[in-house]
Amino acid sequence: MKERIKDARPMMDLMAKKIFSNPEITAQFISDILDLPVHHVKILDGTQIHDHQFDFIKRLWLYQCNQVTKNADEHKKEGVETHRLAEEMLPVYSIAIMQKRYFNDEEMIHVYCHKERKRNDELKVHFKGFEEEQNLSLMGFLELEKYNEDKIEEYKKERWIEFFGNQPYTQKPEKILEQADRIVSRIDWTKEERKMYDERTRYIQAYLGHLATVEKEKKDARMEGLAEGIEKGKAEGIVEGIETGKAHGIEYGKKMMIISLIKDGLLSKEEGAKRLSISLIELDEYMSAEE
Repeated sequence: MKERIKDARPMMDLMAKKIFSNPEITAQFISDILDLPVHHVKILDGTQIHDHQFDFIKRLWLYQCNQVTKNADEHKKEGVETHRLAEEMLPVYSIAIMQKRYFNDEEMIHVYCHKERKRNDELKVHFKGFEEEQNLSLMGFLELEKYNEDKIEEYKKERWIEFFGNQPYTQKPEKILEQADRIVSRIDWTKEERKMYDERTRYIQAYLGHLATVEKEKKDARMEGLAEGIEKGKAEGIVEGIETGKAHGIEYGKKMMIISLIKDGLLSKEEGAKRLSISLIELDEYMSAEE
């Protein structure tokens, strides 16, 4: 892939927080993706939900519900009585930016809301401070892996796919994207911020290298187990031997991966033992045998 900015990482957690700490960029991003007029932005401490596929949307929904509860708690602290809380509540929307594809289609951007099943009408209500009725909840999703410059329909939306995917712009960037690119390029960063970024980059590279090593060890273990199974199969039956070898290799590979993660401080012994379905004592014996 041709990078717009060499070695830029717009999706790195540190970089993303830096980008969204800018109210103008945040306001334009929300306005473009959710089709909302944004007049004011207040930056709060956010939550980054990594896009591991398992239960991702449910965790995003949980985050929205937690935010609704936090908002209600803030109103209570301000003296709003319980029976008047609904009058003060605001809608909670979320946008997830994902490296990999999640939905089984080729749409780069999805925005979901509450709708009536038969008529497809959106469920909207009046909120304090808004002239028009608003959606109770919105969930937006950007899937960077689906980027296809030949399928751009609304450039004000897809340009953010290009930005976060570090893709070359297909149209002349507006001032807001030039401003965002200046952040990604780290031109105006302080010495401390650059140091933190470099440390984070080294950590990510080391972690990815570790995962590659673990994957190779798993593959080697499978091959070793398969070879052992085939040798055993010569005496007991090749078919049975291959199946035994596969099972042995997969199990050995899993054990080696867990042990590596524990030794590197990326997984606790308790969690490792749980994943291997063994006791802590048995895990210690395994680890001692591998040293």
